[in-house]
Amino acid sequence: MSYNNIGQYPKSLEYYQQALSISKEIGDSAVEGTTLNNIGLAYDNLGQYSKALDYYQQALAIIKEVGDLAGEGATLNNIGYALDSQSQTELAILFFKESVKVRESIRKDLKKLSREEQQSFTRTVADTYRTLSDRLLKQGRVTEALQVLDLLKIQELEDYLKNIKGNDITAQGVRLLEPEKAISSQLSNLNIEKIPELNRQLASQLKQLPKSEINKVPEYLQNIPKGAVLIYPLILDDRLELIVFSSGSIPANYTIPIKKEELTILINEFRASLMDWGSEDAIVSSKNLYDLLIKPIETELKQANADTILYAPDSFLRYIPIAALYDGKQYLIEKYRINNLIAYSLFDSNHNSLTNLRIYAGAFGGKAGERKFGQTALPFSIPEVEYITSTFPNTNKYIEQNFTAKTTKEKVAGNSIVHFATHAEFSSQSPLDSYVLFGDGSKITLAEINDLSLKDTALSTTSACQTGLSSTLGNGAEILGFGYQVQRAGAKASIASLWSVSDGGTQLLMQEFYKKLQKGNIAPSTALREAQLSMIRRPIKERETNYNHPFFWSAFVVIGNGL
Repeated sequence: MSYNNIGQYPKSLEYYQQALSISKEIGDSAVEGTTLNNIGLAYDNLGQYSKALDYYQQALAIIKEVGDLAGEGATLNNIGYALDSQSQTELAILFFKESVKVRESIRKDLKKLSREEQQSFTRTVADTYRTLSDRLLKQGRVTEALQVLDLLKIQELEDYLKNIKGNDITAQGVRLLEPEKAISSQLSNLNIEKIPELNRQLASQLKQLPKSEINKVPEYLQNIPKGAVLIYPLILDDRLELIVFSSGSIPANYTIPIKKEELTILINEFRASLMDWGSEDAIVSSKNLYDLLIKPIETELKQANADTILYAPDSFLRYIPIAALYDGKQYLIEKYRINNLIAYSLFDSNHNSLTNLRIYAGAFGGKAGERKFGQTALPFSIPEVEYITSTFPNTNKYIEQNFTAKTTKEKVAGNSIVHFATHAEFSSQSPLDSYVLFGDGSKITLAEINDLSLKDTALSTTSACQTGLSSTLGNGAEILGFGYQVQRAGAKASIASLWSVSDGGTQLLMQEFYKKLQKGNIAPSTALREAQLSMIRRPIKERETNYNHPFFWSAFVVIGNGL
């Protein structure tokens, strides 16, 4: 593989051919299939697509025969790219779909694979999902693209956490349309010379399908709450796509012509302006992003009579809160409540009652201006937890040295709300470098959060999170990863912050949040919205910090089902 990786394809072909002869001689079919696939990839890189397809198909036949699912998914994907390079788009889409289908079937039974097969599966395959979504959107096949994006978000989690198990919904992959089904059985034996004609036939048959069939909404999406609009952005190199869906409609997409590099600059500018709470620059950068992300779909939101946005951000959009987008007169949170999603196929529509609350609350503490276990002390975390205790009598509080990882693991079970007034670090590099820090200096890593017993928990709140950003934005999987791990542990929803808000500002917002929850029978996303509105509308007092600034209130996001 090394010659292939450095672009010396003729040299790599020489060695692959030697390996092919040896594998045939010793009768090792698995190695033979893999080698044929690698030869195809080398020819593909040389632009010799006919030869590449010939070897890919030989590889596919052998790989399927030996039952190598990971290899089958990779080879189907390679054929898709080879066809796409030749503008045989409809057939390329079909092969990409088949690749996704195989990969999702692997995910459902991932633990049944050997360790080596699991490692093979967890190599990044997100590009397949993005390319497939791109090609489907260009053909107006929006519903199919939405399904693929849902799977993409789970795939990105898999790449980060390496422990994502699928479900019955994800295992279905993407639906094949009837003309695609008719030729799917021929994929292993395609006549290379007849590919252009077969692609023309498939394209013609797809055009004859009624739009209602092409954009048929899958069953799992049909239970979207009334008044809620699902927004799935997709960042591509040359444009931004917005997919919008609401109850009783079919998904629609809006194309915004902006290069990925330009969007990255705007995101960085917005986040930097949010960090500077002494400046009003956030209004300008916020309006710029509002015009890209929300203005194109304003009509859609009005027609749906939307009061709630279910938002599944893509890539580095996960690092900013859309609650703080500004239309020139008001923030988005002033018009809608906002609930972030991991992926709608993982959306748990069941609800845990937020009445007669039993709460586990812990505070990191420390003295003002000091450092504690390498972090800034959080003295206001103590009155934050004291307020919760005084508001909800059935609260068990743990302060500073009593707030430990061990106690937490032992005592969180059976609580309807788990509140951590403490530091949490989310690293884009590894879940092992992401953790929740406790008052005694102990930690629970992101990888360990799913071991907590939260099956009775409606909400888990961590009020002093910090996403560790380098100069280059990641894809935000660490943020999704936190929400997923909490959900996997049993909680319906979580609240986390995208940056570490000031200690005093967090205390104020959390007091307002729990004051709203005290009313009873109120959803977490509604209570958070009302608390954020109270901060926005808070009278500015002389010599007091300007808590109206989005730095103090917009960092907090609901992930999961906070409706």
